[in-house]
Amino acid sequence: DETSNLDQDGDGLTDGEEVNEYESNPNVVDSDGDGLEDGEEINDYNSDPTSLDSDGDGLGDGIEALNYGTEPGDNDTDDDGLLDGDEINIGTSPFDTDSDDDGLNDGTEYHEFGSDPLEKDTDGDSLWDFNETAIHNTDPTKKDTDDDGLDDDVEINHHVTDPTEKDSDGRPVKMDYGTMRSYYG
Repeated sequence: DETSNLDQDGDGLTDGEEVNEYESNPNVVDSDGDGLEDGEEINDYNSDPTSLDSDGDGLGDGIEALNYGTEPGDNDTDDDGLLDGDEINIGTSPFDTDSDDDGLNDGTEYHEFGSDPLEKDTDGDSLWDFNETAIHNTDPTKKDTDDDGLDDDVEINHHVTDPTEKDSDGRPVKMDYGTMRSYYG
């Protein structure tokens, strides 16, 4: 049938493809109104010409492709565990798996540890978030993981005590306005 090979709207898809394969409108260049022509969605972006947000990442297909350069058919362009829409909203890069270069990917920081994927040291204790989670087993969102009055980096680098245990040296400890005093008695 000759009409199935026509492209009445000039979007790069034949009328037959639009009706039979993609269920898009053969009379409208951009069936879903997202700013991308139906043919572009199929041939260039692997997105759905009938859906404003083909990958469900919170960004419209046209906005992704034209404003941010992310993939409208892939909800996590850099595969770091954060959806492209979330990355844009948080301020991380949808093209960089580790926006703050601390050794933890953005998705792991945000979802697993609750740390800031834009700060190498979320809690400001002089220990990078990766080191806190992978080496010291401390909380990257708390300066003093064990709440004993000593910041994690002080315990690790100066007192050589365990920042995950309040009394890791075995001696009685009295806390006094953020300082540690040992006493015997």
